[in-house]
Amino acid sequence: MKMKLSISFPNQSQSFAHGVEYGRLLQQMQDGKDVVMNHGFPIRIENKDLMEITCQEYGYIPTFGKTYENEWIEFLGIRKTSTES
Repeated sequence: MKMKLSISFPNQSQSFAHGVEYGRLLQQMQDGKDVVMNHGFPIRIENKDLMEITCQEYGYIPTFGKTYENEWIEFLGIRKTSTES
């Protein structure tokens, strides 16, 4: 299956692109999703430290996996749950 780029950023600002990616993940945490991920895609490696801090703040366990070309890293955040009644 050949993929097609439907929407692209009007400029090449890396900080803007990183912020958009982060914002999508942050919104999932704010919505209380049990599992947070980048819709099956890895995240920018520049967002790794920020995701660790954000997961801690919102009660998620960050999990990182394989890196790709030293630019992308697999990410999955799992919401902590309490077993206390």
